[in-house]
Amino acid sequence: MSSDPEQPSPVTPFAPMVPDGSHGGLLERDPELAAAAHAVDELVAGATAGGPVRGGILVYRGEAGIGKTTLLREIQRTARDRCTVLTARGGETLTSVPFHVTRQLLQPALDRFDEEDVRLLCGGHFDLLAPALGLAPPPSASAAPADPQGVRDGLAKLLERLADRLRDRPPVLLVDDAHWADAESLAWLDAFTRIRRDRRLPALVVLAHRPLSEGPQRTGVPAVLAALADRAVVTLGLHALTLDATAALARETLGGHADEPFCRELWSVTSGNPYETVELLAKARDRMLEPVAGSASLLRGLGAEARGGGLVARVEELGVGPTQLARAIAVLGADSTPGLLASLAGMSPTEVAEHAELLRQARIVTTRADREAQTGRAQGKPTVPDADPGTEDASTPTTTREPTYPEPTHPEPTHPESTLPEPAHSEPALPESAHPEPTHLKPVHPGAAHPSPAHLEFAHPLIASAVYGSMSPAARTALHGQAAWVLTAAGHGPAAVSRHLLEVHPDEDQDVVAQLRAAAVEHLAVGAPDAARRCLERALNEPPGPDAYATVLYELGCASLLTAPAATVRHLSSALDLPGLGDDLRIDATYRLAQALAHNNQLREAARVLAAEAARTPPGTDRRRLQAANFMYEGFQAVEEDGPARSRRLADLTAHFTGADNSERALLTVRGFDAMMRGEPADEVVRLCDLALVDGIPARGLGWTDPTWGFEIPSLTGIAYAFSDRPDQAGILFTEAVRAFEISGWSGAHLAFAHTLLGLVHRRRGNLPRAQHYLEEGLRLADRVGNGLPVHWDTACLLVDTLVARGRTAEARSVADHYSFGPPWPGAIVLPDGPSVLGRLLLAEGRVEEAVDTLEAAAEALVGRGRHHVVWAPWPLDLARALAPTDPDRAAGIAAEARAHAERIGTPTALGEALRCTALVADPPEARRLLTEAVAHLAASPSRYEEARAHLDLARATGSAAALAKATELAAACGASLHTPDAVTARASFHPPE
Repeated sequence: MSSDPEQPSPVTPFAPMVPDGSHGGLLERDPELAAAAHAVDELVAGATAGGPVRGGILVYRGEAGIGKTTLLREIQRTARDRCTVLTARGGETLTSVPFHVTRQLLQPALDRFDEEDVRLLCGGHFDLLAPALGLAPPPSASAAPADPQGVRDGLAKLLERLADRLRDRPPVLLVDDAHWADAESLAWLDAFTRIRRDRRLPALVVLAHRPLSEGPQRTGVPAVLAALADRAVVTLGLHALTLDATAALARETLGGHADEPFCRELWSVTSGNPYETVELLAKARDRMLEPVAGSASLLRGLGAEARGGGLVARVEELGVGPTQLARAIAVLGADSTPGLLASLAGMSPTEVAEHAELLRQARIVTTRADREAQTGRAQGKPTVPDADPGTEDASTPTTTREPTYPEPTHPEPTHPESTLPEPAHSEPALPESAHPEPTHLKPVHPGAAHPSPAHLEFAHPLIASAVYGSMSPAARTALHGQAAWVLTAAGHGPAAVSRHLLEVHPDEDQDVVAQLRAAAVEHLAVGAPDAARRCLERALNEPPGPDAYATVLYELGCASLLTAPAATVRHLSSALDLPGLGDDLRIDATYRLAQALAHNNQLREAARVLAAEAARTPPGTDRRRLQAANFMYEGFQAVEEDGPARSRRLADLTAHFTGADNSERALLTVRGFDAMMRGEPADEVVRLCDLALVDGIPARGLGWTDPTWGFEIPSLTGIAYAFSDRPDQAGILFTEAVRAFEISGWSGAHLAFAHTLLGLVHRRRGNLPRAQHYLEEGLRLADRVGNGLPVHWDTACLLVDTLVARGRTAEARSVADHYSFGPPWPGAIVLPDGPSVLGRLLLAEGRVEEAVDTLEAAAEALVGRGRHHVVWAPWPLDLARALAPTDPDRAAGIAAEARAHAERIGTPTALGEALRCTALVADPPEARRLLTEAVAHLAASPSRYEEARAHLDLARATGSAAALAKATELAAACGASLHTPDAVTARASFHPPE
């Protein structure tokens, strides 16, 4: 079935008993259950056969009370004998709690494994993932924030490994009320469901949620749910019960003598909504209402009690105590244990028990014990969605508490409603001696995924919403404030308390500010920057005291750096304009502000901010840090007023540096990169890069994941090496970049750029297939983060260059078009020079006039800035080739100038390429001599592809079969095709063969 449109399930005539008992007697849900049964069968069949698993996504949509919960319960019942069923439910008041749904799903599963196995399942990322799962406290505040993309990817791979370990009972994930799931959990499920391009997931994910708003402008949770539905095997909309089904249910509940007028009025009052139908029938039974025409007029009044204000009135009829308890449950939500409820409602444990029993009998709340009692009920009785919301069975998701630190002593919980098998070690099992006494990880909060049997929750989300909404804003706010105090007193951490503090009215309470700031630190540590941002924005509204206000603004700016650069600019600019930032924070705020401006394509402003702050900073390490960033961002600009003057200032500043500290090393790195771009001698570039390193690697504090300096500094070192014919040194640095980013869980744009840099190394070595592999992986990783990022420009540029070198011009054009590679160019330079590479592509396509215009524009932009590196920006080589047939004199002048710059650079690659270019416009004897010399230079270089092209040029010039054979051999080793002739052929190629 197509998954694009939502497919309404056909309404079938009611039958008191579903003919196929496997459907458990659910009324009018045969198509929905059949789809689930087929999906489970496919999943189990794939796992049993030992071949590729055949999971996927199922989506059920429907209004409140339409039967989503009971449908998932029935799916759970039918699947649990063959599958590992993991359940979770979103909550209206829990949407701000990061990874709440994730913890519900995974904590019970992981609790069956010992600690060593859990670490294996985490794949070396336990320290990154455990805090998000609630299995460990977050790292210290001084640690770098977790990368959200890395956490999502790590959790997705964890679930994939878990599915492999549970292959004999493959996982089925059931998520109810997914419209109230937290954004972080849905992003994880989205990442997991994208891990297989063929959509053959190792698990079945079943989502139930209310209908989404229409329109293409969805954002946040609705947008993710829509994306999941787009990849679903099938999306089904749940519809109301028919008149026949409503009548059958009335006769089942009130007796077979229920007449047609009564049943028709029942259907009219409830509109066939299963929850309202069941509630209304229960009330009619309680009132001993005769199900005949004479009583039909009373149904409408009773029905009002099953929704909105009627639900609240039902609660209030039970008395003050039950009403207060219900409100406390509405506020505490997943934390509604008897002890916390007693503290919040100001009741004794006995009073809580008495009032809870009244609410339970009135079908307002339910307990875990109630749900467990339903697991063994007879299946022959017809059931409808939400037929008895007060008696849910084991498919109802467990409730997850958020972690609190430190971990208290707590006995190991049990799993009476879990369908988990004992772990099956399809991966290599640990030897028994490895863990003679297995240690099981426990959530850092007692009962984190395992509420006690007395844990209270509302019987239906409609009741929870009605009770929560019935409180006045003042009363609701006061209860949230009391809940924050109660949770804090009970030992819950700032992150768990913060959802209540977000609802409290600002009151200049500095304790609230401190708790929200601490919560933000915990949220950042688990990869939830949006949650951190909410806490810090609320802290500003409190507001903080004058001495802390600028610091909170700084923290807010840092929290939004990865997700909202524009907001970061606003917050950090405001922080710098206020008093209160210490010298260290002021320097760091300026540095991060410049980073945000650069990410927001405002390089000129980034450089200006850094220069202004450097001018007011005393000489020393701090000033050099600002100067390094200033010179770097000035050099990154695509257009610069006076590049040569900047280069002179940078050279003068670093002339006597020895790499004594990291600030000197950073400036030496920027100087080395600038020298490379200017075409200064490669030996000097290498000397500067060597000084910037310690024993060939970045110094401590200047590493790839260091938050103080950023990844740009080691990147520039490696790039300068790569274009100075030192690809081996560059490869060492870039391989370490991939390793460091993967270990730290930085799997977004950082990891994408690291793959791009490795692609550059292989391109310079002439290993074109390997280069293409890394570059395509870089684009795949970058595409998951967003569109039009700087890494997209760099990677697309290198991939186009690589594909043209391989003779795959059509593929290169496809990449260029897909990523809009061409004018208008970004505000930052592209690696290598973008217009030069585009001109090369146009030449390969035979579009010579367009190529000339593009290459001349590249020359105009670069020459004025004094940038003459003929390998990084090969515009003169290709422009000379393009002009040689029509304007050989001008071509000769361009080639001669390129040769002069190459001789200054001094690398074999630059010399060999310049000599190849010069041979284009030389007389045949001179051309043969120049090409022979070019071959010799390139044979001494690491550039195997360029050497192959030189041998081919020599074969054309001399007719040498040996040169042609060598060219063919090298081209094959490089993965290049030499069968496509150059768009412009050298004049020297018209000589007879030997």
